[in-house]
Amino acid sequence: MTDTGARRRLADVGALAVALLGVWMVLGPYSPVVPVEAPAWWWVDLVGGLVAAALLLARRRAPLAVTVAVSVLGLVVTTAWLAGPVAAFALALRRPWYVAAVVIAVSLAASPLQWTFRALTPAESSWGSLAYAAAISAAVIGTGAAVRARRQLLDSLVERAERAEREAALRAEAARTGERTRIAREMHDVLAHRLSLVSMHAAALAHRRGGGRSVEPAELDDALDVIRRGAQDALNDLRAILGVLRADVDEVDSSGRAPQPTLADLDRLVEGVRAAGADVALHDDLDGGAAAVPAESGRTLYRITQEALTNATRHAPGRPIEVRLRGRPGADAELDVVNPLPVPTSGGRPTAGAGAGLVGISERVELAGGRVLSCGPDGGSFRVAVRVPWRAGT
Repeated sequence: MTDTGARRRLADVGALAVALLGVWMVLGPYSPVVPVEAPAWWWVDLVGGLVAAALLLARRRAPLAVTVAVSVLGLVVTTAWLAGPVAAFALALRRPWYVAAVVIAVSLAASPLQWTFRALTPAESSWGSLAYAAAISAAVIGTGAAVRARRQLLDSLVERAERAEREAALRAEAARTGERTRIAREMHDVLAHRLSLVSMHAAALAHRRGGGRSVEPAELDDALDVIRRGAQDALNDLRAILGVLRADVDEVDSSGRAPQPTLADLDRLVEGVRAAGADVALHDDLDGGAAAVPAESGRTLYRITQEALTNATRHAPGRPIEVRLRGRPGADAELDVVNPLPVPTSGGRPTAGAGAGLVGISERVELAGGRVLSCGPDGGSFRVAVRVPWRAGT
């Protein structure tokens, strides 16, 4: 049996004890020596008092009905005089206090009817006894209302604590999911870029050998070394991201992560693409240079440039690419990546390459508080142009 069940059983025993005490206090002085000699009113009071006591066992399920029934019995028998306050307390404990006050007020107003059912002593039928009953009822109802208010306060505090725990767990889970999504987005950009360079090197070798051109051993070794290093780097990045995604984000030591690139690393990115054979022109017209752009804004522009270069080398290989940066502090930093559309092959059409990468570009710009100026074909070129606020903590 639980603690709550034990308390309820104990409360039921106490309620019955109080009600039966009232029966004994009324009938005890008049107990007959031989039961058959007891007058009819004695038996009526005894049965009425026992019924009122039994009704108290249902006070939790139907407090209003029990209080009304006990009050009606109190108009006929005097042995229900202690069962009435117990029922009123239970009603005030489970319903608004004014409900119990109305029921008890009606009962007290009708109590003089009891004087017509049987002869009572002057003390029992005086207005003073009625005022005494009213005072007891008021105290009982007030106590029940106070206990009810305290219970409601405790319940609300418990509910708030539980809700706060649930919300904290949801926030932690959302933070983990957001962090994993961010890591996955970063790895998409890194892996797509590196694998595109590997693919471009391999395609160049295959094209040269398929065209009957001889490839010098040194040139072949260099190309194979670039492919090997690119594949190895991609594999290492993939292994690292799988390790992070399999573990809780809270368990990952942020100091152990590779430093995130900023716009100051753009030169190295462009050089890597050039080393793969692409014709990339970089124009840095930023006030103070790429290093002056805040880290968050610079990282966003770096990743967008990386995705744009990946798309250009994948869908328009051999075509020149122009990257232009401009902006100043307190305004916006603008990025413009343009490359001519690929030359259609016989029976084919140039592909724009509008896939998940372009969707990722739009998401990055939105998270940074900027806007996309262009992200698709523009005349005979494919243009990616974005504008990102030049401020720290974007």
